[in-house]
Amino acid sequence: MIDPVQVRPDEGKGLRLFSLDVDQVERDRLQKILQVAEPGLAAGRLADLLGVAAVDATRIEIFPVEDLSGFGLFNYLIKANGLPEAALDHDRTRIEALDGTVMILYSRAFHNQHVTLAPAAHVRLIGAWDEQPPELEFTPLRSRAAFGSGGEMAAGPPPALPRWFWGAILIVALAIAAIIAGLKGAFG
Repeated sequence: MIDPVQVRPDEGKGLRLFSLDVDQVERDRLQKILQVAEPGLAAGRLADLLGVAAVDATRIEIFPVEDLSGFGLFNYLIKANGLPEAALDHDRTRIEALDGTVMILYSRAFHNQHVTLAPAAHVRLIGAWDEQPPELEFTPLRSRAAFGSGGEMAAGPPPALPRWFWGAILIVALAIAAIIAGLKGAFG
């Protein structure tokens, strides 16, 4: 879990989940801001909600939890945002109990700046998590080609062409010669 209030430049793909105590009119207003948002830091209503000078609105999602009925907010955070289920298990009950409007704030909303959040009174922090990249396993290569010298692959013998190929070339050459001889006799 990442620090819920301090957004650091090295967080990577972290996110914070907030519950918003807003009515339908205010939610629609916020969603309209998100729909027309352009990338880049900007002051305004969203920055005020988070208590910061500026935020990139293209890195924020606001929606009613009911929009995820049948799928669920917990699954959305895991499957759509890449958060590890183990990291969210501790907060699962709280996440699944949410209703109303939620806001997802991605760490990259501040363009790699260190920012301290001071959310408005009607904006309640639920949790903050960071996507954990999968552990990579490197299996050694076993092919002879993987052990070339000096980064170059050793040249092997050129591929041998089958006998039928040479026979076909001979037949085509004889056919062309016969056509030329026939034309020469007809016009000659």
